Amino acid sequence: MTITTKEEFYTLLKGATFLASGGGGPFGLAKTIVDEYFKNVDTFVIDIVDLETVNPDQWTAIAAGMAQPSAGILLTPQTIVEPTVNAVKAMEKLLSVGMTKKNDTRFDGFQRFDFLTPIEVGAINVTIPLISAYLLGNNLSIVDGDPSGRSVPTIDLTTFAVSQPVMPNMATSAGEDYEYSVLSLKNYKDLGIAYAKLIQAGLIGIDTGLCLAPMTAQTLSQNNIVTGTLRDAYNIGLIFEQNISAAQRLESIQAYLLSEAQTPRELKTICTGVAKEYYTKTEEDNDLGYLTIETDDGRGIYTILIQNENMLGQFNDEISINITSPDSICYVSTQDGILDDSDIYDNTLISQKLQNGEEVHISVVAIEAASVIKENKQLMSAWNEAYKTSRYYGTYNESIWTE
Repeated sequence: MTITTKEEFYTLLKGATFLASGGGGPFGLAKTIVDEYFKNVDTFVIDIVDLETVNPDQWTAIAAGMAQPSAGILLTPQTIVEPTVNAVKAMEKLLSVGMTKKNDTRFDGFQRFDFLTPIEVGAINVTIPLISAYLLGNNLSIVDGDPSGRSVPTIDLTTFAVSQPVMPNMATSAGEDYEYSVLSLKNYKDLGIAYAKLIQAGLIGIDTGLCLAPMTAQTLSQNNIVTGTLRDAYNIGLIFEQNISAAQRLESIQAYLLSEAQTPRELKTICTGVAKEYYTKTEEDNDLGYLTIETDDGRGIYTILIQNENMLGQFNDEISINITSPDSICYVSTQDGILDDSDIYDNTLISQKLQNGEEVHISVVAIEAASVIKENKQLMSAWNEAYKTSRYYGTYNESIWTE
């Protein structure tokens, strides 16, 4: 799969926004980044490759960005992408020169990265590695897959974080004279906390580029990433661009995920209704809050608990949580026809529309987590621990898929 035009990039981002469980960065900002970097070119080449076709000895790393929750309007396309470009360059130098001097044999023979791996599916953290690969050149491609299958609130909720020792990790700021930090702590939960504190203090920029967990393709395949998520995102984006009814759109996405997706998953519609209240506040390193939806069928209010991304969901008249992460809680506009940018819903767009007094009418859907996620006991234990930040002290509930 190859992305060659801005229009193809937009299509990919539409599907990535849908799959991101409410988070992953706003579609509108990602589109602005694409427009900026490709404003003077009609076509370009960004190769997205299947992991199974890659030489097992080739090298990859997780490429991502991480920003202060309050950074917002201070961010520009350059301050979002350039830090990750710097991080990849700095990591290549560290592994090819610095680690050799330290007699670290884990990286013997390393010369450069052959491809980058997105840390999650979401508009911004898909845009960052793709454009970084384009800017870095040298035939650098992107693997079609990610270690999350959605967007996640913290680094430790990924397959690579629980399946291998913590490797050297690079964080850098933007600019030619960038600040950088190399950390290798005892686990990725501590690493995420450390980076959040550094970013919060402005020590490595308000938006920081990350190059994490350098590894071979063979190691990445052993981590059991969710494969084909970029191709799935692109194909779902194509469905958004079809001139069909809202009901047909939901049916098409459901059918695609179940039978045609690279990683097949179930989708169920939870409710359709009007978004009523959106609220978040920053507590330590998380944006915590909720979104309420008044349902059309008179069932009442459905509440989504937010921890950077959509984390949990339940009807107000029910005692138990009926959707728990890593299952995703996603939005589809009820607008018929081709969806324009104002109908590609994420939490940021919903918040903006409600602040402007606009009506937001959506279908809320649940997407089952990939089996490689749910079968990873250590990763699911990490999710159970993460719920506590949203004041839920139960465990993963899969009853929605078995009832």
